[in-house]
Amino acid sequence: MTARWPADPSHIAQATERLRGGAVIAFPTDTLYAVGCRAADQAAVRRLYEIKRRPTTQPNVLLVHDRAQVDRVAFVDARAASLIERYWPGPLTLVLPAKFSRPLVGRIGEAVPETVAVRSPNHLVALALLEGLDEPIMSSSANRAAERPPVDVGDVIAGLGDDLDIVLDGGPCQIGEPSTIFDLTVNPPRILRQGAIPAAELIRG
Repeated sequence: MTARWPADPSHIAQATERLRGGAVIAFPTDTLYAVGCRAADQAAVRRLYEIKRRPTTQPNVLLVHDRAQVDRVAFVDARAASLIERYWPGPLTLVLPAKFSRPLVGRIGEAVPETVAVRSPNHLVALALLEGLDEPIMSSSANRAAERPPVDVGDVIAGLGDDLDIVLDGGPCQIGEPSTIFDLTVNPPRILRQGAIPAAELIRG
């Protein structure tokens, strides 16, 4: 049965340890509730895809605490660095060239070599998990594929039931819509998903 915990420091610390042990959990971000696991734990990643009922050819996002965690997994050029400085933490997902292959991360966009999508969420709970874990969390919205993304913990439980190990209850999400996905691996860069940040603002910048 899925444990529903308050998103206080003690339970966040416990959830971090469960992530290290292979758990798949749900937690609040600034945009939507997310479901996630250690990106480096391939067994947990496979389970995340099974819970989502999502084809493994479709990529998820790596949530990161800061630029230092991005540098471990992706190449960051001057434009990416400028966008990170301006918009993170916040509702902007950047698609960047991956430093090495991650079998179940998948591809976004058309660039070769393999690409990876990264975001730093502007939410104390998500950032505390990422800081405590000290590595990226593979993440997606906490709903089945093609279903409505959740903005509060009740939606998460109604949609994913007992498939998760833990749900951290941090109240309703502030933004309530997905992040904007901006692909910097193609020229010119392009918007792959319009979200909380207007496309014109990113392309102009």
